[in-house]
Amino acid sequence: MDRIKIFQIIIFTAAIFIIARLFYWQFIAQVTSSGEINSAQIIPASRGEIFTNDDFPIVADQEAFLLYAKPHEITKDSQELAKVLAPSLISEKYATSGAAFLPDLQKQKEEEVKQLQTNIFAHLADKNLFWVQLARKLPKDIKEKIQTLDISGLGFEKDKKRFYPEASMAAHLLGFVGLNKFGDDTGYFGLEGYYDQRLKGQPGRLGRDRDPLGFPILVGRYRTVEPKKGDSLKLSIDRTMQFIVEQKLEQAVEKYGAKEGTVIISDPKTGQIMAMATYPNYNPNLYQEYDGSQYKNPAIANTYEPGSVFKLITMASALDMSLVDPNTRCDICSGPRQIAGYEISTWNKKYYPNSTMTEVIQHSDNVGISFVADKLGIDRFYEYILKFGFREKTGIDLQEEADGAIRNKKDWKGIDLVTSAFGQGIAVTPIQMVQAVQAIANRGVLISPKIVAKIIANSKEEIVKPGEKRQVISAKTAAQITEMMVNAVEKGEAKAFVPKGYKIAGKTGTAQIPLAGHYDPDKTIASFVGFAPANDPKFVMLVLFNQPSASIFGSETAAPTFFEIARELFNYLGISQAND
Repeated sequence: MDRIKIFQIIIFTAAIFIIARLFYWQFIAQVTSSGEINSAQIIPASRGEIFTNDDFPIVADQEAFLLYAKPHEITKDSQELAKVLAPSLISEKYATSGAAFLPDLQKQKEEEVKQLQTNIFAHLADKNLFWVQLARKLPKDIKEKIQTLDISGLGFEKDKKRFYPEASMAAHLLGFVGLNKFGDDTGYFGLEGYYDQRLKGQPGRLGRDRDPLGFPILVGRYRTVEPKKGDSLKLSIDRTMQFIVEQKLEQAVEKYGAKEGTVIISDPKTGQIMAMATYPNYNPNLYQEYDGSQYKNPAIANTYEPGSVFKLITMASALDMSLVDPNTRCDICSGPRQIAGYEISTWNKKYYPNSTMTEVIQHSDNVGISFVADKLGIDRFYEYILKFGFREKTGIDLQEEADGAIRNKKDWKGIDLVTSAFGQGIAVTPIQMVQAVQAIANRGVLISPKIVAKIIANSKEEIVKPGEKRQVISAKTAAQITEMMVNAVEKGEAKAFVPKGYKIAGKTGTAQIPLAGHYDPDKTIASFVGFAPANDPKFVMLVLFNQPSASIFGSETAAPTFFEIARELFNYLGISQAND
């Protein structure tokens, strides 16, 4: 072979080598790198726990498992395997729902099993799939049951499942964890929704070298990024108080035939919520079984016309402006009055000529409070409505808070001033009402409510700053309106229910519900708001019933419930009877 041919062979071989390497780096290496990234196994992060104020874990993660299949490794008939798997995967959902005894639920279960069979078969029959997820968040007993089938091509990975050990307790407060459109765990509603970014943590990744076709290289490298657990929350919620409230509320809703009931209890000196409940509630462990309308927390997300409890705000505003004092006499209280073609009358058609402002609150006198509204005028009254926070969100750390519905001042007329003064024609949230009454109980200082007391991150506790503080009325005004509220409790319509020996400040409310442009006299929001002991308040409480059927009046439904819960709280908190 001459030198030229040898040289040509060397050049040709070198060219082939260079082309091969270029091809590798441009195509094969990119595929390998892409496959390496895409094939990285996600290691789920543990979500942070949620604790009550006594360190009880009211929310935690529970061990669970993900079931997957490798269709090309399955030898069993796909149709038969789908029939075997589907009932087991559905069974947990109906484990506590009584499907075996309720025909409608049993039928629903059968339909869901059939649909799941169809979905599983479609996955198993596709032999082009290397790996496919069949189910997530399976409990250990279901995993073990499937493992006993000893089916090649099926496997499990570790997963996490959110667990609420107290079932429905504080459900509206807590929210739940579901899957978003990408299949990731996501908090919805309540604390789970509001603090989702702090609770969820950061998932880890387990990467492994793969060949250009996507198969693992046995001697390849492993790269692990460890997951980071989410932060935990410690609440101001007192578990015993929460239990008392939920028990008494459920009994009261049933007793008074209410469509719904809500109770909020707070510490007026800190703004911290000690208990919050709504009935009917739901079980966040089984949230899929409930209508979506039940997820929202009425204590923060629903607005209502507050009725006569709003007279406290009207009276406090006038007292603070020195327009009236507790002994100022009402010279128009001898009968109903006409304003712009509307008649303003008392709720029971009884009238109290020349009554004092203290008696106006005691009798819940609409004519008397219209007298106060006249003195305030639209501008000054509207200013105090804003001061008390009724046109903005309180900033409570729960998802889905509403901001009330107070019309622009420029749209108010004389009749709006008067009706708003006794709590009709305006809409507030229950938590806004609690925040406002907290200010009265706290010497005129308004503190926005909070539920989380501490955030625990990396074993370190981060104290959550108290809510915003501002002076909305003077301490003198707060003391005056408090004494009026005490008088209303001791001499008002609900005096028979008051616990003996305790000084309680409070006010009833009965507001007709607006329907299609008019008010239905038979459908009301019945409420009672107050605090105790009146001279050194340890709690503020609002009790609210939506459409009670046994009686439309707050004095006969919400007030008795308030005092019944208060009795339990006096005992639990060690509050002694007054000496005076």
